[in-house]
Amino acid sequence: MRTLITNLKGQCLFNASMKTQAEGVIILSGKHRRRTELDKFIKGGEIKIETEDPVEICKEISEVINAAKKHGEIFVAYGGDDLGSLLNFVANKEGINAIFSCHNEKVLRIPLLKLDVSKTRQKILEVLANEDLSAAEIGKSVNISRAMVYKHLAGLMDKGLVKKSRLFEKYAITQAGMIVII
Repeated sequence: MRTLITNLKGQCLFNASMKTQAEGVIILSGKHRRRTELDKFIKGGEIKIETEDPVEICKEISEVINAAKKHGEIFVAYGGDDLGSLLNFVANKEGINAIFSCHNEKVLRIPLLKLDVSKTRQKILEVLANEDLSAAEIGKSVNISRAMVYKHLAGLMDKGLVKKSRLFEKYAITQAGMIVII
């Protein structure tokens, strides 16, 4: 089964469903989505995202994508509203079949991107998700030398996934980092 997961509406939604030849459509919507005349021609369901917390939104999108994966191919089409960029990010992270964007009612296939976070950096993010830690504490938790911790922290800070904490010589995960470890 081909499933389209989207935040599109109207003509863009119709065009994306035709382009992907989706057999089912899951529409993700925020609190203020207005239905259009074309929506009634699309077979599928709507999932309302009630939270405005970007980390929670990404968790919900991830759950939807992973549940739909059990039934076959997954395509994502996104537009420029609040959910669009997060939907695009999570789709890339979850490894779906294809991603499309709608621009001026034209549906464009977007290349899949790879999130370049090593297993060690992933572990660092996971331990920082629980509490702010010093480099020594991170090294102990992840079982790497302090020199390697600093190297990994520099890379994570460059990507905006980790920041220096307000606490003396400690590091904290950012919201972007939280989204990466969903």
